[in-house]
Amino acid sequence: MTASPARLAAVLLTLAIGGCTPAVQPDASVTPKPVIRESAEVDIPVPVLGVGESFGADLRGDGHATITVTAAEVSALSPDRVRLVVTVAILLDKAGDPITGGPENFRFLDTARAFYKAKTNTDMSGPALPSVPLTTTGQRSGGRFFFDLPATSARGGYLQLMTGNLVHAIWKI
Repeated sequence: MTASPARLAAVLLTLAIGGCTPAVQPDASVTPKPVIRESAEVDIPVPVLGVGESFGADLRGDGHATITVTAAEVSALSPDRVRLVVTVAILLDKAGDPITGGPENFRFLDTARAFYKAKTNTDMSGPALPSVPLTTTGQRSGGRFFFDLPATSARGGYLQLMTGNLVHAIWKI
């Protein structure tokens, strides 16, 4: 008697797993069940920090950096607009693959779930956060960037540290 290829595969699979699964019925019909997702968002744990707290970022090539939001100040631009100015300090604790860090790595998510990109210019008091290649252990960078927001959006929102679309850390404002 010869076993069908499906039966032989089932027996080999059972032997490989060590009999830890229920008996396989290779000739039984299988009705695929659809996978239903409740949300399009993937739940990846992201640290939520307060202003003044630091985030330790693991970098490619076994590198590590510490990013600290040292201040977040809101000032009125007009009755319906405010400027959120954020001050950040970056320390490359351990060099890995070269990486560039700067204002392009930050965005603001307001309470209405609208996103805003960080901006820099010469009108800010204090130095602007530059976009800097981080290549040497002990290297430091820091400065300010801002977001122009609706007056109701600044308080209660979140500053996000990003690489592309991946959020690494969040600071509650």
